[in-house]
Amino acid sequence: MRLLHAYVLLYRAIYRAFLVPRVQAVLLVCTLIATAQALAFRWIEGWSFLDAFYFAIVSMATVGYGDLTPTTPLGKVLCMVFLVIGVGIFVLTVTTIAQAIMHELFEADRRSSLEGDRSETLRHDDDQQSKG
Repeated sequence: MRLLHAYVLLYRAIYRAFLVPRVQAVLLVCTLIATAQALAFRWIEGWSFLDAFYFAIVSMATVGYGDLTPTTPLGKVLCMVFLVIGVGIFVLTVTTIAQAIMHELFEADRRSSLEGDRSETLRHDDDQQSKG
């Protein structure tokens, strides 16, 4: 039962984290940069939008499977530019989301401990009244 409770807390924390305007802003910027990169590589390398967007996300995440590589000189230069920008934005996005999730988990733990303290105080008061 504790494991289920932990998963519920984590799910709520993730859900609430994505409601934070700062998280939404960095996700939007990350998506816009990936889309710009995808459009550029679609035009320069002649890839489909799906392949170009896949390349953008894989590059930003620094995974780099190697199944798609730019072949034109302009594509290679743009890849270097987008890597510097994209990796920084991707790290900022992941860090911002992680901070928001940790904040939500901390707040849930704080609320839980406050409720526990309050119920302990009420139980103690009830014991005192029943003895008196």
